[in-house]
Amino acid sequence: MEKQQPIIFVRYYVIFLIIFGILLDRHTLNSISIIFILIYIINNQLRFFSFSKEIYKIGSYFLELILILVLYEKVGGYAFTYLILASIDANVIFKFPLSIIFDAVVIGEGIYFSVPETIACKMYTIGSITAIIAILLFVKQQETRKIQAQDLYDKLRVSEKKLIEANRDLESYSASIEELTVLRERNRISREIHDSVGHALSTIIIQLGALEKVSEKSNPSANSRIKNLREFTQKSLAEVRNAVREIRPEKYEEYESILELKSLIDNFKKMTGVEVRLTVTKDKWALSQKQFLTVYRIMQEFLSNSVRHGKASIIRILMNFTEYSLVIILEDNGVGTATVSKGIGLKSIEERIKEIGGSFYYNTSPDNGFLVNVEINRNEKIKIYLSNSGGAEPDGKD
Repeated sequence: MEKQQPIIFVRYYVIFLIIFGILLDRHTLNSISIIFILIYIINNQLRFFSFSKEIYKIGSYFLELILILVLYEKVGGYAFTYLILASIDANVIFKFPLSIIFDAVVIGEGIYFSVPETIACKMYTIGSITAIIAILLFVKQQETRKIQAQDLYDKLRVSEKKLIEANRDLESYSASIEELTVLRERNRISREIHDSVGHALSTIIIQLGALEKVSEKSNPSANSRIKNLREFTQKSLAEVRNAVREIRPEKYEEYESILELKSLIDNFKKMTGVEVRLTVTKDKWALSQKQFLTVYRIMQEFLSNSVRHGKASIIRILMNFTEYSLVIILEDNGVGTATVSKGIGLKSIEERIKEIGGSFYYNTSPDNGFLVNVEINRNEKIKIYLSNSGGAEPDGKD
């Protein structure tokens, strides 16, 4: 149990009773008696408030048990008050099984003190000490259960918080994947319509134009129908092209680089079986060729190192497009490492970033996973921050 105010008050009250009993039992005290009393009180207070190591507390408690015998025999007082304080400390300071052992020793001293007394006094002393110990054990048990319940509640709260965060990540991941899938499918459909239906209608228009010229003199009535059919087909082709423009994502070049990165991730997942979650914000802008190639190589290197060196099983990637920059967060649950030596992979990333005016920093520690924060400005200036790593390249490996 914790050193709470009620316990402290009870201890000081019992110490007061011990001193008061000594004064009542022995009217005259010499210097040696006072020294023993001071040693007893100082030892008791040091054990309760100052000693942190278990071995010091145990030694102090055994010293107190000896001092109780000396004080009761040589100085006087009431054995009952000595044993109450010893019982309190046995159950407040020490844990099972030491508390039970010291309780047994306290009861043993109670039996020793009651030997010269009458049977009724013996029963009263031993019964009282036993009852007090039983109460202390009960209170300690309830306090332990309370602490365990609080610990369990705290763990549940932490688990709930992690579950909420994981659910939020999964929702973002699911939304991003769904958005990218829809974009890719819309682009595929628009391309298929353009290449198949559009091409067929264009061919029909060309053929109808040729027939219209042939029939212009030989068959004027057929020529008029062919002309109407050609014009109708041209309108149909225009409508098809409008539909293709509607289906095709607006400013599709903004999504092409993301779809390329998603293809990289999908292939990586198929090859390794590692779970990779890609989340992309709705607002996007097109990456330049240098920016895309740099991001592609960083992501490629991160995925590779997370598996080879970090032994990761889950990788999370967030692409956050803002008005002026793109922030990419790459994180895995790898094993981490105490030191990182730059291999070919990290040196290659550093060179690519320097080429577009960027820089990067990193650190790592064991069992903390690997986190990379990449910031790309639209003017192609890159800053990279690496921290808490598990997927970095340890010991100079590539």
